[in-house]
Amino acid sequence: MSSCQDSNSLPPHSTVGSAGFSSPGLALGEGECERARMEGFRLDSPTGASAGQTESQKRRGLAVRFRGVEVEIQGRQILRDVAGTVLPGELLALMGPSGAGKTTLLSVLTGRIQAKSGQVTLDDRPLTKSLRRMLCYVMQQDIFFPYLTVKDTLMCQAHLRLPDSVTFAEKEKIISVLVDELGIKKCLNTIIGNDFVRGVSGGEKKRVNIACELLTDPSVMILDEPTSGLDSSTSHSLIASLKHYAVKHRKTIISSIHQPSSPVFHMFDKLLLMSDGEVAYYGPASRIVDFFADLGMPCTPLYNPADYMLDKVKESPEVRQDIVDYSNKFRVSSVECPLLSHDKADTHLQSMAGGLSEVKVVATDREGAGAELVEVESPQWASSFWMQLRTLTARSFKQQLPQILSLVSVIKTLVMAVIPGLIWFQVPREEDQIRARCGMLFYLVLYWFIAPIYIALPSFPAERPIINKERLAGSYRLSAYFLAKLLSELPLVIPQLLVHVSISFWLTGLNGPGAYFADMGIITLTTITSQALGLLISVTFLRIDQAMAVGMSLMILMILLGGFFIQKLPFWLVWLRYLAVILFSFHATVQLEFRDNASFRCASQSFYPHCAAAHLNNPNETAYIPAQEILDQFSIPLPIWGNILVLVLYILAFQVAAYLILRFVRTPGK
Repeated sequence: MSSCQDSNSLPPHSTVGSAGFSSPGLALGEGECERARMEGFRLDSPTGASAGQTESQKRRGLAVRFRGVEVEIQGRQILRDVAGTVLPGELLALMGPSGAGKTTLLSVLTGRIQAKSGQVTLDDRPLTKSLRRMLCYVMQQDIFFPYLTVKDTLMCQAHLRLPDSVTFAEKEKIISVLVDELGIKKCLNTIIGNDFVRGVSGGEKKRVNIACELLTDPSVMILDEPTSGLDSSTSHSLIASLKHYAVKHRKTIISSIHQPSSPVFHMFDKLLLMSDGEVAYYGPASRIVDFFADLGMPCTPLYNPADYMLDKVKESPEVRQDIVDYSNKFRVSSVECPLLSHDKADTHLQSMAGGLSEVKVVATDREGAGAELVEVESPQWASSFWMQLRTLTARSFKQQLPQILSLVSVIKTLVMAVIPGLIWFQVPREEDQIRARCGMLFYLVLYWFIAPIYIALPSFPAERPIINKERLAGSYRLSAYFLAKLLSELPLVIPQLLVHVSISFWLTGLNGPGAYFADMGIITLTTITSQALGLLISVTFLRIDQAMAVGMSLMILMILLGGFFIQKLPFWLVWLRYLAVILFSFHATVQLEFRDNASFRCASQSFYPHCAAAHLNNPNETAYIPAQEILDQFSIPLPIWGNILVLVLYILAFQVAAYLILRFVRTPGK
């Protein structure tokens, strides 16, 4: 009868090939014993997309094997002959100094970077696009929309990444189970926050990041330094949760981690230590001290093994090479992590490795983790287009609401409506006030071209990391995101536009109810055009300062060429006027304002031909300026409907251009 205590009394030179590292003097460690005890501990509470299912119905963990992985980027060798195996229920720590290639290896394992050579398999099947959906990748940066609550964030991800057949109640149940298991229930209704808005803590944000990935019940979880920026206690709690999840649900977890505390380090089952892209150690984490002792580098008692081994691999090039060479010596005889250069050297060893791998798969099945892996062709998108559009529109609306309809924004809108209205208050309908009325119309058009464009300019650069992460995960169609972006901001901007234009129009006393409604429609089109142009600039220039500089330059040109300050240009510059979008809006509003021939009284010394002739014929009779003579001052070439058509064409051109740049230029990873 054997027990964990018995295993510690193994002969000093015994080896355990299936553990992945055969080395003299390395006995079964306490971490492996603890895992062996915990493997029998299984609860039937649902998790992830498997809510309501029994344990045997859940998606099982998959054995991840990578062999001879080599990556070269711009002529520089990043990874060299990296190999390892992680089985269901195991937690692998990927460690090494900065620049060792940890993140690159994780990107290879998730299929985001193509290796120069080598192979990555899930249960001995090559990594394909459909199998990639059984993995989740938790990036180092916890990037979220700051004004969404934790519940909003999780529910949006559930709508996007779970099939439409999963009901709303079932999605809520899934989220409820996850927040309980990850310990974030108390912050469910707290906004995520950012550097400027107070929200959840760093540890809670990390757990939310993990919860978003667990919604789909992945077979393999890959994390890039999940404890980065967390204190020791929070890091310990997070890794303990991952350990519990791996053992309880028989999932495979691979995590890079930078200098963990001793209690955190001992929670890992396996360790892959890297140095300059090479394997410095692979095997049970509990045996790393014995490994360095055999190498003649004993670890000082009470010294954190994680700190010690990182110090050693960074000590000097000679020491680093000795560690890598010693590691490679035993990798030759390892059945889990062979050297690529020795793959054909020992056929007996390779046949033994294959036999042991088969035994592990069968043992895993016998423990109820699942049957043989069958690759089934699944839809490209988990949710339908309409579900994606509805979810993304609601998310963008909630995110933009506190910014567009903030107290400062509302006050600004009211002030910028009342003050111009008082300046041009009930402008008389006389010849000497025609210029003032045109100035008021130009102000309305210009204001509702500038305000939306400056809302749109910083939007994509700020959202790009989140959008790239979600696009890489295949959460939704780009078209759904783009349409949602266009639709979500209009319900927030239009109410302010209605209030602003209404106050300014009636205080000024412009040309009656008909012109009021027509002007409202034209200014709304101007706002949509501005939004489309702002989005085009924001996807073209990823730096906010560059986008703002370009936007400001365009605004100045629009003001100069908008038809109010300059009516006639040199013949060789006439074409520039047609690039000024607000020119067409201004012309349309001017045509609406001066369409009544009997509106504006002639001045006593008028320069309008009709007024001069009328004064000569009958000096005592009141004369009115014909509308066409007023409009002739502005050299308006198009009718009202023509100006509106040009605005619609501009909207379509800007939107199509922005979409094509997102589709073919701003692809994730570029």
